[in-house]
Amino acid sequence: MALYRHIAEEFRTRIAKGELPPGTRLPTVRALAREVGTTRLTVHNAYRELQTDGLIESVVGRGTFVSAQVQPMAQPSFSERLEPDLVLSDLHRLQQAKVLHNLALATADPALFPYQAFWACLEGLKPLAREVFGYGSVMGEPELRVSLSELLEQREVRADPEEVLVTVGGLQGLALVCRALAEPGEEVLLEEPTYLGLLGILKQFRLKPLPVQLDAEGPRLEVLEALLKRHRPRFYYTIPSYHNPTGLRFREERRRRLLELAQAHGFTLVEDDTLGLLSYEKLPPTPLLALAQKMGLEAQVVHLASLSKALMPGLRIGYLVASPALLERFIPLHNVSDITGPPPLLQRATAQFIRQGGLKQHLRQVVPIYQKRRDVLLRALKRHMPEGVTWSYPEGGFSCWVGLPRLFSNLELHHQALARGVAITPGEAFLVQADQTMHFRLCFGTETAEGLEEGVKELAELIRARVSNEQA
Repeated sequence: MALYRHIAEEFRTRIAKGELPPGTRLPTVRALAREVGTTRLTVHNAYRELQTDGLIESVVGRGTFVSAQVQPMAQPSFSERLEPDLVLSDLHRLQQAKVLHNLALATADPALFPYQAFWACLEGLKPLAREVFGYGSVMGEPELRVSLSELLEQREVRADPEEVLVTVGGLQGLALVCRALAEPGEEVLLEEPTYLGLLGILKQFRLKPLPVQLDAEGPRLEVLEALLKRHRPRFYYTIPSYHNPTGLRFREERRRRLLELAQAHGFTLVEDDTLGLLSYEKLPPTPLLALAQKMGLEAQVVHLASLSKALMPGLRIGYLVASPALLERFIPLHNVSDITGPPPLLQRATAQFIRQGGLKQHLRQVVPIYQKRRDVLLRALKRHMPEGVTWSYPEGGFSCWVGLPRLFSNLELHHQALARGVAITPGEAFLVQADQTMHFRLCFGTETAEGLEEGVKELAELIRARVSNEQA
């Protein structure tokens, strides 16, 4: 990074950790330039950046001081139990805490949200205020279902608007599917690791998970076929496009074989395509449902998605696509929990935003930024991590899956990292069955290049120190 930004980052870190409390006098520009061996202009630029962030203030005739308004970084901690619902709660708390380098959240960067363009869509709905502030359609606003149908068509999925059900985020859609397709005590297939939210739902609905381990190309078919010989699962939850937490894309042959096995054994494939639009490849994969339609197996697939990652999470716009027979099972359950879905105002504005090309333009702007952050993270891992640490190569989404020998006990690494101002997600929370490898998830969606570099460096120092202790 530029030297002035390196200087600013060093001060930002020390202020956040409380090493430089409010009121601390900083070196003069001349003195710091001499100490660092750089120009006064470089130091001046660093101080200006810190002052813009509200971290320092200059008093004419007295000098430069850490701002009295600065609060030292809070020291959040993870729950001692690695249960999915508790970890999700921890992640939400971390979002509000002042963590120096937050690599725990697989979410979009609020600084990149298309506020102005979306606000214009809201303003355009003023003449329809009586409509948009009333109850909406059970299936979702017709305009939005048409826009989502057209969006899917661009990705080779044929979906009539009447086959699209709008939900309150992707999580509500997933809960509907789990309740409709399985009864308490029944077994369901899932990938190992898998999405935290699913594990929480399975726990609440008392469904038994059957984990299928992954390799670089997708689910291990020999494991899946062995499970199918001994069990009769109700459905298989899969994230084939930019899997969370690994970021992997399943190869087409694995996708095809999943569809064939679903038909042969009579279970439903529940495809989570929430991250499918965040592709860093020249030719992003088509959804599993598109392949199923080409094979005449669309009845075997329920397609779930959300705009929380690709657009803005606060809209709470999720949707699912299913056959009419399955929709008849989903809608009554949907009515019990929420009779109208997301607010009609937001549904109508989202429909207009998509129809005007806003989503396509937004993705064109932000995907290259996220891809650069992904590249910074991978380079930092390669540069700093000791031998024995491995990581995935995310082809899309926000997550990288890191593995290392089990050098730390339970949440020890995560607590040590938080003490240094680095938040990561404990890998065991994504697993049904832990193994001899320790894992954690690193996310790059909301962090700057400098933050990613510093965060990985801090983690690597903790791991290297433990490796040295073990060798000694």
